[in-house]
Amino acid sequence: MIRRDVLGPVLFKELSTHLRGSRAALLITLYVGLVLIAARLLYGMVAAQLDRGTPLLSAQIGQVLFIGVSLVLQALTIFMAPATTVNAISQEHERGTFELILTTPLSASKLIADKLIAAIAFMLLLLLAAAPAITLVMLFGGVEMGDVLRVFGTILITAVVGCAFGLCCSAITRQTYSATLLCYALLISLIGGSLFAANVWSLINGMTAAPPALVAANPLSAMATALAPVRPPTTTLTGGFRPLVLLGLLSNGLIDTGNGRIAPTYRVTMMIYGAATIILFWITLQVVRPRRRITREDGVLLAVLLGYGLLSYLLRGWWMPGIFPAA
Repeated sequence: MIRRDVLGPVLFKELSTHLRGSRAALLITLYVGLVLIAARLLYGMVAAQLDRGTPLLSAQIGQVLFIGVSLVLQALTIFMAPATTVNAISQEHERGTFELILTTPLSASKLIADKLIAAIAFMLLLLLAAAPAITLVMLFGGVEMGDVLRVFGTILITAVVGCAFGLCCSAITRQTYSATLLCYALLISLIGGSLFAANVWSLINGMTAAPPALVAANPLSAMATALAPVRPPTTTLTGGFRPLVLLGLLSNGLIDTGNGRIAPTYRVTMMIYGAATIILFWITLQVVRPRRRITREDGVLLAVLLGYGLLSYLLRGWWMPGIFPAA
């Protein structure tokens, strides 16, 4: 049983709100259902190839299904993560309870952190609910545990920054409707704009691959590069059947390192999203505070950001090949 005195009042309330009633069950059903439907459709297309006499190994079938399920999970996470927090602050303003919260001993940072933790916990619940779909795909083979961890790591960091982004939009606009419009307008602009820029660059430069920097912040392109090691040979997919063509579109702005490998841009995306989460948390804190002033919390966040910058420097050998393949 969840104890109120251990979690704190706000975190206890947010967890209860996310898990109470039919809304949570509906979201879980929708999340898992769409993943299973996508897996079934992909399997049907692969089975149709077998009926045409296309030779496919069990491992190749597993790779195709794993790629399709992973892309669906990432797409659902991109749009559902902000939805869990886009009304977190604005709803308090609309109900007239925000001023009451400010009169309590609860600090602004504690309020924001509790709402963010509750949203991330709910997204983790959705990922755990969808985990059996991944295990079913792994029965075909062709997918290693390292591939699963890499994909889930990409989805998880996307969920964290998505929750922080929705919370920031909610605090800035103070209206759920406006926060929703702002959040998804910026989100669609980021995803569509970066892919459009990469494709335009390729067209202008004779269909050569665009710099990875153009899609470094794109979550779908990050997933495409995270899935690159498990991509089966396209020559085995004949008859116009290309279920993996989406990977090519999403990774159109990525540089091939020259030996058939795609630059691991997902590592750069992870580092960007980590820094973005800290910055979005700080912006939300500044907006939520009743008075604009520098406090100890700002110093702590600045120290965390500097520490993150130092960590990024120490890990430069891990993520820099994702944006500078020759490094």
